[in-house]
Amino acid sequence: MQSCTAAASSVICNGRIARVGLHSKGGEILRIPTIYIKRGLLLLLIMLTAAFQHTDGAIPSLFGAKAMVLIPLTVVIGMYERSLPGLAFGVIAGALWDFASVRGDGFFSVCLAVTGYLSGVLVTYYLRNNILSALLLGTVSSVGINTLYWFIFIYTDGYEGAVSLLTGFYIPSAVYTLMFIFIYYYLAGLIIKLTAYRKN
Repeated sequence: MQSCTAAASSVICNGRIARVGLHSKGGEILRIPTIYIKRGLLLLLIMLTAAFQHTDGAIPSLFGAKAMVLIPLTVVIGMYERSLPGLAFGVIAGALWDFASVRGDGFFSVCLAVTGYLSGVLVTYYLRNNILSALLLGTVSSVGINTLYWFIFIYTDGYEGAVSLLTGFYIPSAVYTLMFIFIYYYLAGLIIKLTAYRKN
């Protein structure tokens, strides 16, 4: 049985946001589909995550390792939103990363676009949408992106001590990043749940 209550200019049904209304000048209520609310909240989450990732001290380092939290966020958004939205959100997340990176050159936009897209495809056809799948995809993505960045921008440039940098920074950072998959999986899931209105 569906139970709905009105609060301000929104309607909440069975604990989910059914629709949000904005009052126009003529007094009419303009309805905003929940898909726009959901994706607006996910976009806000990406922007906040990018700000945290690129603000010194916002996310503490762990024995010199740095958490690259846009990676697990892109993974879980792809898992929940599937392939094409995952790709689009990945491009946005990657662009924000490239903007703040000294040597991004579009690298992170491409990597996170692929990450979001493949996460969506794999969950749609091969994997269950659960925390174990998130850990698997997060591991492959985090290790893969960090290693690929190291290979392109560090190793091929003949950087002295490249191997030590891989084992002492990039791989530990990939592992540290995985700790945040739990936070983002349930946080993104909460956004999806709150904005997923189903007609009964």
